[in-house]
Amino acid sequence: MAFLSPRRIQVLYGLLLLCSFQALAQGGKALKIADLEVQVAGTAQPVTQFHYAFQAGDVVVLNLENKAKVNYKLTVTEYFSNSPLYATEEAKKVNNLKLNIPQKSVYTITLQSLSETSTRSHFTLTRIPGSAATQHFNTHVAWRTVQDTTWTTATQKVLVKTELVPEPLLDKTFRVSSRASLGSNNRTYERFKLPAGTKHWVYWVGVGQESVEALQETGKTLAKGASALLTGSNPLVAFGLGLLPQLPQVKSSGYISYYLLNQKNAALFKNEEEGWKPYAVAKGQDVLSDYGKVLATQTPKTEDGYLYLGFDNPSTITGLDLTLKVVAFVEQPTYQNKTIRKPGKITTRKEPIVPAE
Repeated sequence: MAFLSPRRIQVLYGLLLLCSFQALAQGGKALKIADLEVQVAGTAQPVTQFHYAFQAGDVVVLNLENKAKVNYKLTVTEYFSNSPLYATEEAKKVNNLKLNIPQKSVYTITLQSLSETSTRSHFTLTRIPGSAATQHFNTHVAWRTVQDTTWTTATQKVLVKTELVPEPLLDKTFRVSSRASLGSNNRTYERFKLPAGTKHWVYWVGVGQESVEALQETGKTLAKGASALLTGSNPLVAFGLGLLPQLPQVKSSGYISYYLLNQKNAALFKNEEEGWKPYAVAKGQDVLSDYGKVLATQTPKTEDGYLYLGFDNPSTITGLDLTLKVVAFVEQPTYQNKTIRKPGKITTRKEPIVPAE
């Protein structure tokens, strides 16, 4: 019998230590992560599935003891790509099936008995880490709820802009008699109805030709450029659009008073009967010319839908020519057809979370 010298024993011991360190560096300790008695679903039932997370470089050892001795289908796939890692259509028993894990992910193990009813089996799964650094990797799979949205496209009218469009309602000159005039009334009224969509309305009232000429002179300042296109050189329209801060007021002989009324009060006013009441939003007393702007929100609602401007000439002997202009400003929307994305169907599903470590 040959004996080793102390020197040879020392060298051999060093080699054994070196091999031990290399083995530890190359892989971690084998860990059994499943040891289960399971009922494997039959063909008439939903398949039996297990989900585990593995690190790249792991080796997984799978064992399946089929106690019913029937054939099984067995597949192992990467969850997110559904790429097969292993598949067999007929297996009565699986002994130490070793699978190399190509990437860190969640893997699905699917089992199904080829009998119609479920069968009892013993299932074990062992993980051999690819390195000692991944020894404590968490193979447990947590799940989160994910909503998937299916989108559709549709053509829809979309509001692009809203413009104010002037709409003349009254533009006339008429005579208001004096108090002493025979067969005539020194009181009269004109009525108008605001169109739908009115944002606000403006009015101008003037006595005599001098007031009209002063208003026309103001219009000449609008005869060029963008203002002319927007207003048609109409100073009352320019005032209503905010392009003119004010309109001219004339000093002349003769004056009138005016009031905003509803139908009932307009009749009482014209017949000089007692009890008539004007609205406060538009009125003037003893004026030669006057103007105003009234918002639709300030405008009273009347039973017949009309507004009445009543005029009173207080002069005993002098009849007056009166010019009245009323313009409403209507909101005019502009739409364009646009293709928009709309959620068609929203489905909810569960999705595994790959452990960080």
